Amino acid sequence: MDLVATLATELQSYDKLSRAKTYIDALLEVEQAKQSARQSLSTNPQGMLSAYSKLIAILAARSSNESLEPLASGSATSDCSADGPPQPSNLLEYTKQSVQEIWSEANKAAASAQSESLGKLGWPAKMDLSSAAAVGAFDSSFSTLAGLDHITRAASDALARCGLTLRDGDAPPLPLEHMARAVDIRMRYHFESARTTSRADKPEWWLSQVLGMLRNIVPFLESHVQRLFNGTALPQIDARNEFIRLVLPVVHRKLVHDRPEYMRNGLVIAHVVHELADFEHTLRDVYFYDGPSVLGQFLADSALFSAWVEAERANAVESYMQTIAESNPFELVYEDDMLGADDAKPSRLAEKVVLVIEDIAERYAVVPSCMQRLQLLSTAQFPILIALVEDIEGEIDEFSRISLAFIRDAGITNAIASKSTAAAQSPLVSQLARLTSWYQTIWYVEEAADDWNNSPTYVDMWAAVCQRAAALGRNTDPRDWRMNCDEWSDADRTLLDETTHQSFANDDWLDGGIWERSIATLRDLKQRVLDIISRAINKDVVGQLRAYRKKSNWAVEGIDANADTDVSIELSGLLPELSSVLVALEMMVPSLAFSLLLRRLATELDTFLVERVALAHSFSQCGGRQFAKDVGALSQLLSSSTSREATKKSKQRVLPKSKECALVLANSLDSTTAPAENDMPLSLAEWGTAVVSPDASDRETELVLKKLGISTLSAKEARTLVGLRVDFAELTGCNT
Repeated sequence: MDLVATLATELQSYDKLSRAKTYIDALLEVEQAKQSARQSLSTNPQGMLSAYSKLIAILAARSSNESLEPLASGSATSDCSADGPPQPSNLLEYTKQSVQEIWSEANKAAASAQSESLGKLGWPAKMDLSSAAAVGAFDSSFSTLAGLDHITRAASDALARCGLTLRDGDAPPLPLEHMARAVDIRMRYHFESARTTSRADKPEWWLSQVLGMLRNIVPFLESHVQRLFNGTALPQIDARNEFIRLVLPVVHRKLVHDRPEYMRNGLVIAHVVHELADFEHTLRDVYFYDGPSVLGQFLADSALFSAWVEAERANAVESYMQTIAESNPFELVYEDDMLGADDAKPSRLAEKVVLVIEDIAERYAVVPSCMQRLQLLSTAQFPILIALVEDIEGEIDEFSRISLAFIRDAGITNAIASKSTAAAQSPLVSQLARLTSWYQTIWYVEEAADDWNNSPTYVDMWAAVCQRAAALGRNTDPRDWRMNCDEWSDADRTLLDETTHQSFANDDWLDGGIWERSIATLRDLKQRVLDIISRAINKDVVGQLRAYRKKSNWAVEGIDANADTDVSIELSGLLPELSSVLVALEMMVPSLAFSLLLRRLATELDTFLVERVALAHSFSQCGGRQFAKDVGALSQLLSSSTSREATKKSKQRVLPKSKECALVLANSLDSTTAPAENDMPLSLAEWGTAVVSPDASDRETELVLKKLGISTLSAKEARTLVGLRVDFAELTGCNT
């Protein structure tokens, strides 16, 4: 029994020794592979890769073989010499550490060699491939990194089973990753430090630096690196596009680095957006980059975009308020002779409004998201136009409360103080200049808005708005898009940002535009100003005709009217003043507006002369001929003012009823009376009796008048005029 016990003990000891030997052999195998890899790092890259591959194979085998684990954690490990290799508590863990160490050392050594060779080639400046030794060194280090990357990727599943991840599945090629590190180092040094080059408001500095480095490296990537990649076992890639993809995280990191400054100064964001758009345009058009949008990712930060929108709004409001607070914001910028009569003349305020709106549009034109462009339009641009309309409406309301007498008094005061001859001739001109400056302001902005409405930027935005309206339902009017734009959801953004727009069932939408309602508002306001100008002129002229209306010597006989070539003395002051007003007004408004004002004035004068003069007084033939001269002078004045082509083409007669009244009142009484100039074919005695006869019907009277060339006077008015001829009344009274 003692022998058996002794034998059992010896067998047990032998088993432990055998297992210890196996453990030591395994440990020795790992150590030998590590030693071989380290010795080959600088002298034999292929030997290093072979040793590294062997280490990974050992790790894979150990992960599926647990026979050594009890010994690895048992007492046998304590029998090892203290000065021997390190004794881990777990052989598998030790092997994992060994693989990770060799990976790190090999990666570092090859990357250092590649960086050194690139430096000799001139990178990151312009590449110089004239040194064959430097090119060979680069090729060797590139091959080492590519092999290291390939071995690691191929063993990724085995490494994952051991809980070891050296390379992610979507990790970039290792050689390119280290090449891009030069860009990263330079960016950190110059633009993410305390150096003076690190400025958030100068994105063009660091973006141009990135593009400069790309310009230096891309030819090398296309002509040399791509060929090296094609000879490796790595998945085939576009070296140029992959390198750009590796550089872009550096760009994003810089944007994140400067974000606090962007949030403090939102207008800088607009500059960054513009520079990023140019940067991305270069990447896509010059280097054929086909990855995600750099600008789109930057603007996806909602807080950042909101800061930009608010900054644009505040800046626009400040610019507008500074201009409107000036002494005369509606003063026209250019002299009358610098622009054509039918060209809109900007005031300082109008020019500022258009400039602010167009500047904002230019800044956000590069924004890829249509929804974001619409939000900038709604928040920063439309309020400026609304403020302009409200301020002009306030000016109009204030002006409308001023009496005509006050206007004339103010005009006289301004005329005395003015050096303008025209203003000195007519006290109304200065007030008309004020009114027409509003008109020109509105007209200039309206013309600009009409141009905006047809520009590609706003046409695309309108198409997107119509597309959203069509998707929401038939009862949705795209012109109401501003009502809830602050509450737009991701679904709205998808609809608005769709790049291809469908055809719309409602074709009327296609005739509209994003500025349609603004243009309509401006036109209505412009018409309102024109109406006030018309009323001001008409009231002023009619007011000056008060003495003419009260003239009482129309029936006086014995004056040789044929010899008297002058108009009534009551018109002697009005005619030159009205002429100066019309000359000045013709330079203040466009042809169509001037023609409209003339027609309204002519209509007002025609009504006044007929109702307040011709039908309100008794006339002798001499008085009638004086009235005819007065009407002729006014008609000639109004006709001579219609010098523009648009007005010349109008076939409308000037003062038609007044002229026909003058024909009747100046008509020769009988054949014994000398005929007046442009007299009627028949004397008054020959046709007047038929008209005033109680038995004559209106139809008969109208036929008589038509034969005499009178078409605008009614039968009743003709009878009244004939009855107002005192000489005819005396003649018919005698005959009777």
